[in-house]
Amino acid sequence: MNSNSSLNFPESCVIKAQEIKILNQKPVFIDATFVLPGSEENIHENFEKERLPDAVFFDIEAISDQSSHLPHMLPNTTFFEEKISELGIKNDDLLIIYGQHGMIMGPARVWWTFRYFGHDKILVLDGGLPAWKAAGLSLETDKPKNRQPSDYKIKKERKHLASNIETVRSVSCGCTYPVLDARPAARFSGASPEPREKMRSGHIPGSLNLPCSSLVKQDGTFKEKNEIIQLVNQCGIDLQNEPPERVILSCGSGITACALALALHYAGYYNTSVYDGSWSEWGHEDTNTDVATS
Repeated sequence: MNSNSSLNFPESCVIKAQEIKILNQKPVFIDATFVLPGSEENIHENFEKERLPDAVFFDIEAISDQSSHLPHMLPNTTFFEEKISELGIKNDDLLIIYGQHGMIMGPARVWWTFRYFGHDKILVLDGGLPAWKAAGLSLETDKPKNRQPSDYKIKKERKHLASNIETVRSVSCGCTYPVLDARPAARFSGASPEPREKMRSGHIPGSLNLPCSSLVKQDGTFKEKNEIIQLVNQCGIDLQNEPPERVILSCGSGITACALALALHYAGYYNTSVYDGSWSEWGHEDTNTDVATS
């Protein structure tokens, strides 16, 4: 990779820290860190203390559907435009998303959200902040600067990138195409409880399990593309099918499902859809759905 011209958007989705310095467009860095309910870590304070140069913080909870009883669901277009404009992000900006602990928990979700709303020039920093530090690159530690507000406009929605409960119910009943769950194996099987209240344990009947933690190496960067494809194949999904079969991706609340989407996209497989409500909707004790355990 030697310039933006070698990036083929929207197919390109991941960039290594060492490659950023040879881009021919200055990127906008976005900290998209997310932590599970109950965490005592203050990710906002972490951002205040250190960040990539001129970075802004994307608050996944704040930039979501505030009227939904489900956590951090996709916002409507007007709200998204308003919040992204407040961050000073422009339509033609090259965005590089990173996380304080890597790229699985939040960055993949923000990458997917921008793609849903039609922003193509977007990449995820492979390995996140730890990889940036390991490369010896500079950080900001003074008070974050506010960017000039912009007038961000959504030009298209890729609605096929998201699935709702009715679609997943139909797929589950008819085994139309695979549903792949990113949660840890113990939560998928029902052996471990969910981190949110009033949740049943188990998984969507007929779904398969690929814990998102299995996608990365010890240093938090993605495994090789052929390894990712092999992991998916081992779950029983043949990515070499012609035409490729569609895969619906799920998790606890729509966060790490996007890590599966990012990993598959990185490996060259684009026919995916994220179940936005995920287990927070399907597994809730008030939802009329079947639950499987194993």
